[in-house]
Amino acid sequence: MWVKNSGGNLADENFYSSCIRQLLDASNADQFDSILTEMQARWSPAFSEYFSECLETAVKASASFATCRVVALPYHGITNNVSESYNRVLKDFQNWKVWYINLY
Repeated sequence: MWVKNSGGNLADENFYSSCIRQLLDASNADQFDSILTEMQARWSPAFSEYFSECLETAVKASASFATCRVVALPYHGITNNVSESYNRVLKDFQNWKVWYINLY
């Protein structure tokens, strides 16, 4: 949305979307920072500012290294397809092991 509102075209939108996907696929924080530095050198100053102010925190929190670390599940890719996401949760749930803890 930002790209279109800023006078960008479809190619610009695809480029910035691809950059965000690469950041989301980062396997650790160092790789995220490395990709971000590389991408920011290619971004327009306006998009770089927009990313820093509006997107960076959310993208970093949603990157594969952050989400997989929290839930301790193997990474299978990020999707915005609700059906695929729900199916992944169900499959992971079926493979979870139950651990009984003796509290007495």
